Amino acid sequence: MPDLSNLPHRLMLLVCMLLPVMSFAGEITLKNGDIIHGELDSLNKNQVIWKSDIFGLIKIPKNQVADFNSSSRMPLVTSPDETATNCSLTMEETVTGHCDEGTKPSLPFMTLVAMEPPKAFTGDVRFGFNRKDGNTNTENLDFIVRAQWLQEQFRHETELTAESEKADGVVVDEHYETNYQLNYDFTEQWFSYGRLGYTKNRFSAIDEQYQLGAGAGRRINLANQMKLNLQLGAAFLVSHYDGSGSEKDLAGRWRMRMDWPIPGTDIMLFHENEFLWAVDDFNNNQTESSTGIKIPLLGNLFSELRYDFDYVNQPGDGQKRADEEWVISLGYQW
Repeated sequence: MPDLSNLPHRLMLLVCMLLPVMSFAGEITLKNGDIIHGELDSLNKNQVIWKSDIFGLIKIPKNQVADFNSSSRMPLVTSPDETATNCSLTMEETVTGHCDEGTKPSLPFMTLVAMEPPKAFTGDVRFGFNRKDGNTNTENLDFIVRAQWLQEQFRHETELTAESEKADGVVVDEHYETNYQLNYDFTEQWFSYGRLGYTKNRFSAIDEQYQLGAGAGRRINLANQMKLNLQLGAAFLVSHYDGSGSEKDLAGRWRMRMDWPIPGTDIMLFHENEFLWAVDDFNNNQTESSTGIKIPLLGNLFSELRYDFDYVNQPGDGQKRADEEWVISLGYQW
């Protein structure tokens, strides 16, 4: 009868021997001789994104890579002369792809891009509700929907916002806004846009505002994973003031959006602001900004804490210049 007393120890030894083989199927060699085990995550025009079992995702400049081999499959591989799908890539002097369409030899490493294609339709919906009972009973309701549709070089962006606040059953703040923006991507970084917008707030200095605009923008991805979306353009504004007539203005428009994932987590810090100013009177300006943190919960659910600030430099009679609000919301993204 065989001796089974050492079986658990033998099994543990076998697992320990197999783990390096299982974990480090691929490796990348740098020009300085360093070897990093792991698998290829993606390639862009400037970097190799390598998934190390020890260090996580590493961004390596292409000019520092000597060769690599990986068993991971890239859903989409593109170069100036060729496009292929579902490829595993290896590199010696050039890159070879083993793809659904067959073997692709001599792919140009410096211009090769390999990554998950972006989803054609994405978006999120956020809902916030806060109730306070006491000397004054208040209710705050916030509802925001954002969606983006990709169509080759065109990006369609829509946004709908509804906010309401009641004090002792009486509405004291009410804000509705809808925007549509059509972007045309010249490159991965540069784009132009056309924009339509409508805002309604009968408790603000501007009761109603229509916006028609156009301009240019740039997307920037920094080494610390921060993403910036910068836009500059012109807008034609038609503003209606409560009880004091209306104005038509040609305005400049500046918008900035920052998304910054906290390293090692799925938590996202964000800030966005839009600044509009009249071309013939810079002191006639308005600002909208939102700053906060987005925390994933379960699956596609997330929570959000943000600070919203709106400012009008030349308010109507009896109106305040600034309006600010803290919002806690629950959201779903797709």
